[in-house]
Amino acid sequence: MKINFLLLQIILLATVPFLLGSMSSIDITDTIRVEEIAGIPANQNIQVEWSGDVSKLPIIGTWINADYNNDGRSARVDYIAGSDGTISYAAFDKADGSGNVYKGTVKYLERWTDTEGRQCGKSIVTLDLGMSWETLDRISADGKTLEVQSGVSEIDPKGPRYSVYYRK
Repeated sequence: MKINFLLLQIILLATVPFLLGSMSSIDITDTIRVEEIAGIPANQNIQVEWSGDVSKLPIIGTWINADYNNDGRSARVDYIAGSDGTISYAAFDKADGSGNVYKGTVKYLERWTDTEGRQCGKSIVTLDLGMSWETLDRISADGKTLEVQSGVSEIDPKGPRYSVYYRK
């Protein structure tokens, strides 16, 4: 019975974008946590193709932490939705957008909402210069705070490569 219910949910999730006419956007892979749909254990995830407007992703916009000015990490990060469905990334040394800038793209591998209502994501950031890394991000339920950490399986504010930003 749970499997039939799950299949119905997947079919509905796959057809709703067609009904809403949003299929003109690029396809991105999104993870649906099965336990959120049918109460199945958390270690059973499924991948589905999701068509959506990347400009509506909560990470799109400018994020700043002026405490990081000249601190060896980016004080400003811009996530920009491209008209072709891509997400561009620009990180600046200073909160005002000056200093060195590092540009690239972001591709989400997974997205989910945690039990506290925070929007979470696992992505690959690739700089235009070729360097890339895996990153976790978490946006507060009110949408005003972004936490980012690379090279980890779980965000830890006391861990290495942790940064926190505030929506501009």
